[in-house]
Amino acid sequence: MHFAKTFNSVMKSLNITNKQLSEILKTQYNYQISKESIGKYRQGARTPNPTFIELSAKVLNISTDYLLGVQNKEYFIKKIPIIGTASCGRADRNHFQDTSAFTLYNGENYKHNLYCVIANGDSMAPEIEDGDEVICDPTAEVQNGDIVHYKLLGESAIKVYYRDEDAFIVQFIPYNPNQNFKTKTIRLDEELANELEISKVVAVNKLKFNNRLSRLKLIGKA
Repeated sequence: MHFAKTFNSVMKSLNITNKQLSEILKTQYNYQISKESIGKYRQGARTPNPTFIELSAKVLNISTDYLLGVQNKEYFIKKIPIIGTASCGRADRNHFQDTSAFTLYNGENYKHNLYCVIANGDSMAPEIEDGDEVICDPTAEVQNGDIVHYKLLGESAIKVYYRDEDAFIVQFIPYNPNQNFKTKTIRLDEELANELEISKVVAVNKLKFNNRLSRLKLIGKA
């Protein structure tokens, strides 16, 4: 009964309905389950299988141990608004229109101004892949080597930050550059630098379950 009590409590705290969870599991993980079955799990009328527990924990951004009562640490899960998309190698016109969309974040380092963008492309793979939810902190200190989301004159992209004080430039560098997605260099004494907005990437919700393509790329077979 511990699972039912905890699962129901987390669902209520996040204001996620059985129907919403069912749709997320189907869309993100190709796992089909009815809203009625989820309701029975919440009531303790049915025992969930291990796959449902694992995937639900991913969606709710908590550990399976917490759901099952093995771990007693309380998780402060927060909703983070999804504000749009960010280019990771693909042309990005930001067709994202759902102003009510959100993702979930384990609030251990939560700040009220965190936001999320959806990665568009694989230029930052395998750390960030196409479709991943990228959580950003616009107030965090950014240092060389950090992954950042930057916005400049309508461009929204995710790359690695590098600042060269001697050359008086800042660069944004992709892991996997392509013809249309290269290192961007901005001189710090240009007026353009005043328009630059930079946020540090602090978390990534990996949404591609069992990503075979990524593994094949890593071993040179794709």
